[in-house]
Amino acid sequence: MAEPQIQQLTTPKGIAVWLVESHQIPMVSAEVAFRNGSAFEPAAKAGLANLTASLLDEGAGDMDAKAFTEALDGIGARLGAGADKLDTSVNLTTLSDHKERAFELLGLAVREPRFDAADVARVKEAIVAGIRQSEESPQAVTSKQFMAAVFAGHPYGRPSVGEEATVTGLSAEDVKGWHAAQYTRANMVVSVVGDVTPAEVVRLVDGALAGLPAGEARNRMVEAPAPVAGKVVATRKEVPQAAVMVGHLGLSRDDPDYWPMLVMNDLLGAGGGLTNRLVDVVREKHGLVYHVGSTNIPMPLAGVFLVQLQTENGKAQFALELVKKELQRMQDTAPTAEEFADTVDYLAGSFPLRIDSNAKILTYLSLMQMEGLGVDYLDTWVDHVRAVTPADVQRVAKRVLHPDAAVLSVVGDGPALKAKF
Repeated sequence: MAEPQIQQLTTPKGIAVWLVESHQIPMVSAEVAFRNGSAFEPAAKAGLANLTASLLDEGAGDMDAKAFTEALDGIGARLGAGADKLDTSVNLTTLSDHKERAFELLGLAVREPRFDAADVARVKEAIVAGIRQSEESPQAVTSKQFMAAVFAGHPYGRPSVGEEATVTGLSAEDVKGWHAAQYTRANMVVSVVGDVTPAEVVRLVDGALAGLPAGEARNRMVEAPAPVAGKVVATRKEVPQAAVMVGHLGLSRDDPDYWPMLVMNDLLGAGGGLTNRLVDVVREKHGLVYHVGSTNIPMPLAGVFLVQLQTENGKAQFALELVKKELQRMQDTAPTAEEFADTVDYLAGSFPLRIDSNAKILTYLSLMQMEGLGVDYLDTWVDHVRAVTPADVQRVAKRVLHPDAAVLSVVGDGPALKAKF
């Protein structure tokens, strides 16, 4: 499968757009992303970015929420928005026959959301209900307390949805102020995939987005999170299986060791191929878990590396001991030629699955622009992976993995609460 052919366009009004034409089906998808996620909001107003994003399709211009939804439904278009730690993403999917009206509605949602008081109250209530519900999920609680401990004192440690108390305190004026300050052209990247020509794209994008304020510069994270000492955070819940997460700071995507880390992590616990040491040892050989896996989540200035699993409360300590041994083995010995080759072949061979739909391509286009990865990122992805050596894997394991200084997060009962790493 050939990599997507990316066209870098600039509209007459100066908006940069990345386009991948795909005329096989009569659909167009667009994503407008803003670097204004939860990491950039005041701690006292945690959840503001998420609330604002959630309200973008709740009425815009002279249309209230009901009328705006009916306008989208009338042309069979889908529009939605959400915010994470870094970005707000506004996504549109439409039949190409209706792209004119669909982009008009996209522009209204981004430029002129209404933020009517009744809608703000209703959406706030739904978010708070979701926060309360997440507190009943062992996996959600484990993740929340893990991130808070690893990123102690840093904006990355706050949940993107906010806390019940902070969300409850948000007002329509807070939302309007955040939108006015943060939804700017300087903060924005635009990506389009589908049955549309470059000439159409620049016209549609200018019509939809040129009316946004220019802004001064894109938000960026300026303070790197500091490493924290190893610790255990545990919460008791009467559940048959403990939810466990263990890890520490990891690598950002622009770190020179990112590609060796990717191969190392796939071999250790992220891979779906023939080699996955954690699955082989913890699940297959000892039958302790249904799922165990590792991941590195890259963010600007740092990432987070973690291993997560679920197991019976009485077996949590043994499972953690096995995980720690595998982390240490990854540091102590280079992978065998066979398992290294299997891992690299799997990563390279499965790469087309990462870009096998317009939606996946669209996500990559936004990521590549926002993180400054370069227009050739997809073209060179496999080359970067195949350039990694077994020695690189062991070297980066020694650099990145810190089992003796890891944060352990556990939600469970009985002996699981006494687990150590």
